This record gives sequence, structure tokens and C-alpha cells, in this order.
Amino acid sequence: MSRVITFVRRIAGLLEPSLESELYEEFTKLSEYLDELIVVSDRVDVQISEFKVYKAKTIKIPKIYGLTKIISYCWAVFKLRKSADVIYLRTFSPPESIASWFGKKLLRKRLIVLIPGTWLFEPNTPKNRMFRWIFSRTVYASDIVILYSRRMLSSILNYFPKLEKRKIIYLHNAVNVSRFRPGKPDKEVLKRYVSGENDKRMLLYVGRISARKGILDLVKAYSIIHGECPNTILIMAGGRDEGYAHEVEKLIRKLDLEKHVILLGPIPNRDIVELMKACEVFLYASIGGEGIPRAILEAMACGKPVVATDVAGVGEAVRDNETGFLVKVGDYKTLAEKTLKILKDESLKKMLGDNARRLIEDEFSYDSVIPKLAEILSGKGVSKHESFDGWKE
Repeated sequence: MSRVITFVRRIAGLLEPSLESELYEEFTKLSEYLDELIVVSDRVDVQISEFKVYKAKTIKIPKIYGLTKIISYCWAVFKLRKSADVIYLRTFSPPESIASWFGKKLLRKRLIVLIPGTWLFEPNTPKNRMFRWIFSRTVYASDIVILYSRRMLSSILNYFPKLEKRKIIYLHNAVNVSRFRPGKPDKEVLKRYVSGENDKRMLLYVGRISARKGILDLVKAYSIIHGECPNTILIMAGGRDEGYAHEVEKLIRKLDLEKHVILLGPIPNRDIVELMKACEVFLYASIGGEGIPRAILEAMACGKPVVATDVAGVGEAVRDNETGFLVKVGDYKTLAEKTLKILKDESLKKMLGDNARRLIEDEFSYDSVIPKLAEILSGKGVSKHESFDGWKE
């Protein structure tokens, strides 16, 4: 039997601009391979038929909301104890972590934790240190820890020094290649976000406007790109850390790029695919804390070359001079140089984009990855762990 409980912050289909939309798609596919998948959330905004939903009851009043969510999630695990054998922890706030620890320690459920990156604990504030301590208890109690890439191991062990390596399995992040695929973008969708810019060559970044994502470096690189290719625009879609975002906006003004750099803010994931189809190059200037970012995989699935910093597992997808280019963290000049190289060579752009699509289909698609995840959750994959590149140093 493979009966699994997991958690998500909000269930809203593809209306969410963030991780929750991606998890909705992952859970939908995963449920095809499991006997039962139950997703616990206290925010259910659409009707879902693809998997079972347990709506936790919370009191949404500041100061007590978090506490009621912890109690409610623990109650959900207790109430569902006869309906599921495995807890799959995919999100990391204290309610999910504590409920998972409770299910493992008190109810003796099998616990599998996926750690997508170490950005979860940055910046190093007292609140994040507390979150990390809570999450570490759950990680140490787990039966299996899934990492997207072997390249993540050193940073993960830095945060979790007591983690037993024998627990670790490596399994790539994955993307829906049926929805994210090459093709012409929907012009009506594009008009909502980049109206009047149809004659421009689009460069795209999707992710949070935060210091960890190296957005200041990205803007500096674009300033160089725009100097040589003025018929370009840089589109950035995603939520923002306000203080840092103000620094970014200040730099944009200083470089006189207000008409050429567009900060869209968060947009529904269902529309992101149209921006990716419309862009010419996808840019990612992260300074670290990554696993293998989903946004990079989505762009590659749309047949787009990627220029990105060589951090954590990014290099497993962005293969230098094959599916894109890798640059050192903070080297915005080379980031610009490699992007310009692609923009000035259509045959190179096509070659990189075609290679990117093939790689995603072969190694990062749901059809490739989700069956392996289902086997890990069911326990079948543990005895043949070598097929998942796991446990071997």
C-alpha cells in the first residue's frame, strides 16, 4: 500500500503565482501512482478532484494563527492516521514540520522529507533560526531525505551536520512538459503584462526579487546588454522583499532603465508559460541557496537557453555551452557577455534551446521523475536505490 499525507500552504490550482501551483501539478501527477494521496491545507480556494483534500481549521487572527495551525495540522495527522502510512514533507513552515515530527515520533509513520534548497533559512534572523531548529528536528527524525542534486550536499550538511548520509536519495526536480513546451505565446495573455512591447526582444527572470536571487547583478548585466542591444526588455516576474526591491528600483532609475526593465510582481503560474514562450533567453543570477530551480526547468522545457550562475544543482540542468551558459556568482559582466552571444547568433540560440528541451524531456519531466518519487514514497525504491543515484558518496 502507498497511502501518503502531505501539506501545502494553499490549494488554488494554477491561480497561485508561487510554489503552490507547482505542487498542485506535482500532486496531481503523483496521485496517479499512489493508492491514496491526502493533501492537508487550511486554505482551499478551488475544488480539486485529482487528489483528496483535508481542510484544516484555523483561526486567522494575528499572534494566534500560527499556533492554531500547528494544532490543526497535528490533529489532521492524528485523524488521518488510519488512512495513510507515509508523511511526505514538501513545505517547511513550523506547522508542517511539527505535524510531520508528531506523525513520525508519536504515530510511528514513515517520514520522507524533500529539501529543495537552503534559501529556506535566509537571512539569518532570529525567526529563521527558530524555523531552522524546528525543521532540523523533523529532518533528523526522517527515514529518507530527498535532495535534487548531489551538489547540494555540502550546504545541506552545513545546516544539518547530524544528518546521516545513508538517509539521502538524490532525485531531480521536475516540470510538466505538456504545459511548458515550445510554441507561440498567447498574445492576449502577453498584453496583460507587456502591452506595447511586442517589437522588443524579451529577456526573462521568474522568481523572488530578493538579495539571494542576485537581482542587482541581473540589472547591472542587463544595462550592458541594453547598451549593445537596445531593442531588448528585461521582464521580472515574482514576489518581492520590499527593502531589497527598493534598492533594485533605485538602481534601475540610476541606470536610466525605467522604460526597459519591467517588474511585474507575482502573476498566476498558468500565465508564466506564455512569458517563457515569448522570451529569447532566461536569466538567473542567484548567489546561492538553490537546489535546481523550477523556473529554470520551465524555461528550458519551452526550448529557451538559460544563462545562470553556477550554484548548487543549477549546473545539472544548465550545461555550459550545451543548454545555456554558466557564470560565476557576481560576475554580471560575463552574464551579459554570454547573453549577448546568444542574442547575436540565432543558430546558437536554437541549438541551446533544442538541447534544453531534450534534456528536460529525458531527465526532468514528470514522466521521468514522478514514478521514481512514488516508488520512494511507497518503499519500493529503497531496495533499488542505485537507480535514484542515492546513498552513494
